[in-house]
Amino acid sequence: MITVKDVVTQLRRRFPENLASEGDPVGLQIGSLMAPVTKVMTTLDVRPNVVDEAIKLGVDLIVSHHPAMFRPTSNLDFSNPQNAMYGQIIAHHITVYAIHTNCDKATGGSSDWQAEELGLKHVTPFMPDTDGIAIGRQGELPQTMSALEFAYYVKKQMHIKMARLITANNDQPVRRIGFICGDGGKYWQEAVKAHLDAFVTGDIYYHVGHDIISAGLAVVDPGHYTEKLFKYQVFKLLETWREQQHWPITCYYSNVSTNPFQDLF
Repeated sequence: MITVKDVVTQLRRRFPENLASEGDPVGLQIGSLMAPVTKVMTTLDVRPNVVDEAIKLGVDLIVSHHPAMFRPTSNLDFSNPQNAMYGQIIAHHITVYAIHTNCDKATGGSSDWQAEELGLKHVTPFMPDTDGIAIGRQGELPQTMSALEFAYYVKKQMHIKMARLITANNDQPVRRIGFICGDGGKYWQEAVKAHLDAFVTGDIYYHVGHDIISAGLAVVDPGHYTEKLFKYQVFKLLETWREQQHWPITCYYSNVSTNPFQDLF
Protein backbone atom coordinates (compact mmCIF):
# COMPACT_ATOMS: atom_id res chain seq x y z
CA MET A 1 0.00 0.00 0.00
CA ILE A 2 1.15 3.53 -0.74
CA THR A 3 -0.13 6.82 0.62
CA VAL A 4 -0.83 10.26 -0.82
CA LYS A 5 2.48 11.32 0.70
CA ASP A 6 4.38 8.80 -1.44
CA VAL A 7 2.90 10.24 -4.64
CA VAL A 8 3.14 13.87 -3.50
CA THR A 9 6.80 13.44 -2.52
CA GLN A 10 7.62 12.58 -6.13
CA LEU A 11 5.51 15.47 -7.43
CA ARG A 12 7.18 17.92 -5.06
CA ARG A 13 10.62 16.85 -6.27
CA ARG A 14 9.63 17.51 -9.85
CA PHE A 15 7.52 20.64 -9.17
CA PRO A 16 8.74 22.20 -5.89
CA GLU A 17 5.94 24.09 -4.14
CA ASN A 18 8.31 26.95 -3.29
CA LEU A 19 8.49 27.80 -7.00
CA ALA A 20 4.84 28.87 -6.99
CA SER A 21 4.05 32.55 -7.51
CA GLU A 22 3.20 34.56 -4.42
CA GLY A 23 -0.36 33.94 -3.28
CA ASP A 24 -0.86 30.86 -5.47
CA PRO A 25 -2.52 28.22 -3.23
CA VAL A 26 -0.70 25.13 -4.52
CA GLY A 27 -0.23 21.86 -2.67
CA LEU A 28 -2.64 19.85 -0.57
CA GLN A 29 -6.15 21.23 -1.06
CA ILE A 30 -8.47 18.69 0.55
CA GLY A 31 -7.74 15.43 2.36
CA SER A 32 -4.75 13.90 4.08
CA LEU A 33 -1.20 13.05 3.10
CA MET A 34 -1.56 9.87 5.14
CA ALA A 35 -4.56 8.60 3.19
CA PRO A 36 -4.02 5.34 1.25
CA VAL A 37 -4.02 5.50 -2.56
CA THR A 38 -5.06 2.88 -5.08
CA LYS A 39 -6.23 5.12 -7.94
CA VAL A 40 -4.95 8.52 -9.09
CA MET A 41 -6.49 10.86 -11.67
CA THR A 42 -4.97 13.94 -13.29
CA THR A 43 -7.05 16.90 -14.42
CA LEU A 44 -6.75 20.52 -15.47
CA ASP A 45 -9.64 21.67 -13.26
CA VAL A 46 -11.53 20.26 -10.30
CA ARG A 47 -15.17 20.76 -11.27
CA PRO A 48 -18.32 18.86 -10.23
CA ASN A 49 -18.33 16.71 -13.40
CA VAL A 50 -14.66 15.83 -12.83
CA VAL A 51 -15.43 14.81 -9.26
CA ASP A 52 -18.35 12.68 -10.51
CA GLU A 53 -15.94 10.98 -12.89
CA ALA A 54 -13.45 10.37 -10.07
CA ILE A 55 -16.18 8.87 -7.85
CA LYS A 56 -17.30 6.48 -10.61
CA LEU A 57 -13.70 5.32 -11.08
CA GLY A 58 -13.09 4.95 -7.34
CA VAL A 59 -10.26 7.50 -7.41
CA ASP A 60 -8.53 8.28 -4.09
CA LEU A 61 -6.29 11.13 -5.29
CA ILE A 62 -6.91 13.90 -7.80
CA VAL A 63 -3.84 15.78 -9.07
CA SER A 64 -4.96 19.05 -10.65
CA HIS A 65 -3.30 21.99 -12.33
CA HIS A 66 -5.73 24.66 -11.19
CA PRO A 67 -6.31 24.70 -7.42
CA ALA A 68 -9.75 23.45 -6.40
CA MET A 69 -9.88 26.07 -3.66
CA PHE A 70 -8.37 29.06 -5.42
CA ARG A 71 -10.51 31.45 -3.38
CA PRO A 72 -11.41 30.75 0.25
CA THR A 73 -15.01 29.90 1.04
CA SER A 74 -16.83 31.58 3.93
CA ASN A 75 -19.13 28.61 4.59
CA LEU A 76 -19.95 25.09 3.43
CA ASP A 77 -23.57 25.67 2.50
CA PHE A 78 -24.26 22.83 0.06
CA SER A 79 -26.85 24.85 -1.85
CA ASN A 80 -23.76 26.41 -3.45
CA PRO A 81 -22.61 23.96 -6.19
CA GLN A 82 -18.94 24.57 -5.44
CA ASN A 83 -19.46 23.80 -1.75
CA ALA A 84 -21.52 20.73 -2.67
CA MET A 85 -18.55 19.55 -4.72
CA TYR A 86 -16.26 19.91 -1.70
CA GLY A 87 -18.78 17.85 0.26
CA GLN A 88 -18.67 15.10 -2.37
CA ILE A 89 -14.87 15.07 -2.31
CA ILE A 90 -14.81 14.71 1.47
CA ALA A 91 -17.67 12.17 1.59
CA HIS A 92 -15.84 9.90 -0.85
CA HIS A 93 -12.48 10.27 0.91
CA ILE A 94 -10.76 11.84 -2.09
CA THR A 95 -7.59 13.85 -1.60
CA VAL A 96 -6.91 16.79 -3.94
CA TYR A 97 -3.40 18.07 -4.66
CA ALA A 98 -2.72 21.07 -6.94
CA ILE A 99 0.38 21.96 -8.98
CA HIS A 100 -0.12 25.35 -10.62
CA THR A 101 2.50 28.06 -11.22
CA ASN A 102 5.18 25.80 -9.75
CA CYS A 103 4.49 23.52 -12.73
CA ASP A 104 4.66 26.47 -15.14
CA LYS A 105 8.04 27.53 -13.76
CA ALA A 106 9.70 24.18 -13.10
CA THR A 107 12.26 22.77 -15.51
CA GLY A 108 10.45 20.07 -17.45
CA GLY A 109 7.06 21.51 -16.55
CA SER A 110 4.18 23.18 -18.38
CA SER A 111 6.26 25.84 -20.13
CA ASP A 112 8.75 23.32 -21.48
CA TRP A 113 5.93 21.00 -22.55
CA GLN A 114 4.35 23.86 -24.49
CA ALA A 115 7.68 24.83 -26.07
CA GLU A 116 7.98 21.25 -27.31
CA GLU A 117 4.37 21.29 -28.52
CA LEU A 118 5.09 24.45 -30.54
CA GLY A 119 8.26 22.94 -31.98
CA LEU A 120 10.47 25.78 -30.72
CA LYS A 121 14.24 25.77 -31.07
CA HIS A 122 16.84 27.54 -28.91
CA VAL A 123 14.40 27.77 -26.00
CA THR A 124 15.30 30.12 -23.15
CA PRO A 125 13.46 31.52 -20.09
CA PHE A 126 10.99 34.37 -20.55
CA MET A 127 9.46 36.72 -17.99
CA PRO A 128 11.04 36.20 -14.56
CA ASP A 129 8.56 36.20 -11.67
CA THR A 130 9.18 38.08 -8.42
CA ASP A 131 11.50 35.26 -7.31
CA GLY A 132 13.58 35.64 -10.48
CA ILE A 133 12.41 32.32 -11.96
CA ALA A 134 10.86 32.55 -15.42
CA ILE A 135 7.18 31.74 -15.76
CA GLY A 136 7.33 31.48 -19.57
CA ARG A 137 9.65 30.56 -22.41
CA GLN A 138 10.88 32.08 -25.68
CA GLY A 139 12.39 30.49 -28.73
CA GLU A 140 12.49 30.26 -32.52
CA LEU A 141 10.00 28.67 -34.86
CA PRO A 142 11.26 26.05 -37.35
CA GLN A 143 10.93 28.68 -40.08
CA THR A 144 9.73 32.24 -40.54
CA MET A 145 6.02 32.59 -41.27
CA SER A 146 3.47 35.36 -41.48
CA ALA A 147 1.41 36.32 -38.43
CA LEU A 148 -1.64 34.72 -40.04
CA GLU A 149 0.25 31.53 -40.84
CA PHE A 150 1.58 31.49 -37.30
CA ALA A 151 -1.94 31.69 -35.85
CA TYR A 152 -2.93 28.64 -37.91
CA TYR A 153 0.29 26.92 -36.88
CA VAL A 154 -0.54 27.44 -33.18
CA LYS A 155 -4.04 26.11 -33.82
CA LYS A 156 -2.65 22.97 -35.45
CA GLN A 157 0.16 22.31 -32.97
CA MET A 158 -2.09 22.79 -29.94
CA HIS A 159 -4.90 20.69 -31.41
CA ILE A 160 -7.55 23.36 -30.90
CA LYS A 161 -10.53 24.39 -32.99
CA MET A 162 -10.07 28.14 -32.72
CA ALA A 163 -7.40 30.75 -31.94
CA ARG A 164 -7.63 34.55 -31.90
CA LEU A 165 -5.04 36.58 -33.79
CA ILE A 166 -4.23 40.14 -32.72
CA THR A 167 -2.10 42.05 -35.21
CA ALA A 168 -2.13 45.17 -37.35
CA ASN A 169 -0.61 43.24 -40.24
CA ASN A 170 -1.44 39.62 -41.12
CA ASP A 171 1.70 39.48 -43.29
CA GLN A 172 4.01 40.54 -40.46
CA PRO A 173 6.95 38.08 -40.38
CA VAL A 174 7.20 35.92 -37.29
CA ARG A 175 10.16 33.80 -36.21
CA ARG A 176 11.05 34.53 -32.57
CA ILE A 177 8.18 34.05 -30.17
CA GLY A 178 7.47 33.99 -26.46
CA PHE A 179 4.62 32.49 -24.51
CA ILE A 180 3.13 32.14 -21.06
CA CYS A 181 0.76 29.28 -20.31
CA GLY A 182 -2.79 30.18 -19.32
CA ASP A 183 -3.59 33.82 -18.61
CA GLY A 184 -0.47 35.89 -19.36
CA GLY A 185 -1.94 38.91 -21.09
CA LYS A 186 -0.47 41.31 -18.55
CA TYR A 187 3.01 40.42 -19.81
CA TRP A 188 2.57 41.50 -23.44
CA GLN A 189 4.69 44.62 -22.92
CA GLU A 190 7.57 42.41 -21.79
CA ALA A 191 7.31 40.62 -25.12
CA VAL A 192 7.72 43.99 -26.86
CA LYS A 193 10.75 44.83 -24.69
CA ALA A 194 12.28 41.45 -25.54
CA HIS A 195 11.91 42.28 -29.27
CA LEU A 196 9.82 39.18 -29.88
CA ASP A 197 7.92 38.90 -33.16
CA ALA A 198 4.92 37.28 -31.52
CA PHE A 199 3.52 36.33 -28.14
CA VAL A 200 1.20 33.43 -27.28
CA THR A 201 -1.05 33.45 -24.22
CA GLY A 202 -4.69 33.11 -23.26
CA ASP A 203 -7.45 35.42 -22.02
CA ILE A 204 -6.45 38.64 -23.82
CA TYR A 205 -8.89 41.44 -23.02
CA TYR A 206 -10.52 43.61 -25.68
CA HIS A 207 -8.82 46.91 -24.76
CA VAL A 208 -5.47 45.19 -24.23
CA GLY A 209 -5.84 43.90 -27.79
CA HIS A 210 -6.03 47.50 -29.03
CA ASP A 211 -2.83 48.38 -27.17
CA ILE A 212 -1.08 45.32 -28.61
CA ILE A 213 -1.98 46.37 -32.15
CA SER A 214 -0.70 49.91 -31.51
CA ALA A 215 2.60 48.49 -30.27
CA GLY A 216 3.10 46.47 -33.46
CA LEU A 217 3.19 43.10 -31.70
CA ALA A 218 1.48 39.99 -33.05
CA VAL A 219 -0.34 37.94 -30.40
CA VAL A 220 -2.11 34.61 -30.71
CA ASP A 221 -4.65 33.80 -28.00
CA PRO A 222 -5.36 30.04 -28.05
CA GLY A 223 -7.54 30.21 -24.94
CA HIS A 224 -6.88 28.98 -21.43
CA TYR A 225 -7.97 25.40 -21.96
CA THR A 226 -4.77 24.58 -23.85
CA GLU A 227 -3.32 23.96 -20.39
CA LYS A 228 -5.09 20.58 -20.59
CA LEU A 229 -1.64 19.41 -21.68
CA PHE A 230 -0.95 19.16 -17.93
CA LYS A 231 -3.23 16.19 -17.33
CA TYR A 232 -1.61 14.11 -20.07
CA GLN A 233 1.97 14.94 -19.14
CA VAL A 234 1.53 14.38 -15.39
CA PHE A 235 -0.30 11.13 -16.15
CA LYS A 236 2.82 10.01 -18.08
CA LEU A 237 5.02 10.91 -15.11
CA LEU A 238 2.80 8.99 -12.70
CA GLU A 239 2.86 5.96 -14.98
CA THR A 240 6.66 6.10 -15.14
CA TRP A 241 6.98 6.31 -11.35
CA ARG A 242 4.40 3.54 -10.92
CA GLU A 243 6.48 1.23 -13.07
CA GLN A 244 9.84 2.23 -11.60
CA GLN A 245 8.75 2.00 -7.98
CA HIS A 246 6.24 -0.83 -8.38
CA TRP A 247 3.38 1.20 -6.95
CA PRO A 248 0.20 -0.88 -6.66
CA ILE A 249 -1.96 1.87 -8.16
CA THR A 250 -3.95 2.62 -11.30
CA CYS A 251 -3.48 5.98 -13.03
CA TYR A 252 -6.05 7.87 -15.12
CA TYR A 253 -6.38 11.24 -16.76
CA SER A 254 -9.78 12.90 -16.75
CA ASN A 255 -11.79 12.51 -19.93
CA VAL A 256 -14.03 15.42 -18.98
CA SER A 257 -13.66 18.69 -20.88
CA THR A 258 -13.70 21.57 -18.40
CA ASN A 259 -13.55 24.20 -21.13
CA PRO A 260 -16.41 26.61 -20.28
CA PHE A 261 -16.56 27.88 -23.86
CA GLN A 262 -18.01 26.32 -26.99
CA ASP A 263 -16.46 27.15 -30.35
CA LEU A 264 -19.29 27.97 -32.77
CA PHE A 265 -18.54 28.42 -36.46
